[in-house]
Amino acid sequence: MNQDQNRNSNRKKNGLKIISVILALLLWFYVVNEGSYGTGQNTVKVDLIYENIPEGMQAGGPEQVEVRLWGVFQETREIKPYIDLEGKEAGVYDLPVKLHPVMGVMFTSVEPRTVSVTLKEMQETIVPVSYNISGKPPAGYQLMEVITEPERCLITGDQETTGQVTSVVCQVDLSNARSISTFELKVSARDNNGQPVNGGLQIVPSAVKVIAVVEQVKGYKEVPLKAISEGEPAAGYRLKEIRLDPAAVQVVGSNLAVEALKEINTPLINIDEADQSFTVQIELEAPEGLRLYPAQVLAEIELEKILAEEEEL
Repeated sequence: MNQDQNRNSNRKKNGLKIISVILALLLWFYVVNEGSYGTGQNTVKVDLIYENIPEGMQAGGPEQVEVRLWGVFQETREIKPYIDLEGKEAGVYDLPVKLHPVMGVMFTSVEPRTVSVTLKEMQETIVPVSYNISGKPPAGYQLMEVITEPERCLITGDQETTGQVTSVVCQVDLSNARSISTFELKVSARDNNGQPVNGGLQIVPSAVKVIAVVEQVKGYKEVPLKAISEGEPAAGYRLKEIRLDPAAVQVVGSNLAVEALKEINTPLINIDEADQSFTVQIELEAPEGLRLYPAQVLAEIELEKILAEEEEL
């Protein structure tokens, strides 16, 4: 009789344990479905992590997967699905998506469960930096020189894609440049035909310093000088002639300004009360934006005496 009582007592205890577990599960699901994160809030899309990528390799595959969780979790950043690539060689693999444990979560599932991953050998190459002019300098200006710093960039990527790259190119807009201009410009990989090369390439540095030197378009021509005097010689004398040496100068400047120039006047030469010929050095005044060569000339002022019979007339 005692043995039967013991068996009945054990059955009751086991039944209570089972009921307790069931009640705990029901309470758990109630908390999940009725708590701060209700139904539908436990499916998240998160970044897929590629772990243990072999040295010198590049992994390519899906960037995100969907993770469904049963439980109470606070931060989606705690959810970390991953692919383990330890010991893998170059090739294409169908690999399971694993999930690091998430605190407060009882069950998890990932969709898709397996993903296709491509492992490619990495290659490095150094290529020159070149440029395209996307906007020409303003009218009357011309590009003299372009300097890039650095002159070369390091390209890293899979062998097939990297092998297509022959240069990196930046776009330079000079539409507002009138002197020395400095730009910080991003570069893009190009092939031998100047076409963009894409496919997970890494460019170091990704931006370069560009120094563009823009100057006015220069023109030059020889322009005659015209002597201008002021005042009157002393009584009994008159101005006979002013000779300039040289009689013309070279003018250098923008094409438009040079072409518009027909002659250049000297500063005023004072002959007031002069009673004999004399020579003076004159400093020429260049029109704005132009240069004169030479900038100084000699002026020979020749006076002559008025004859008595001319005075009587």
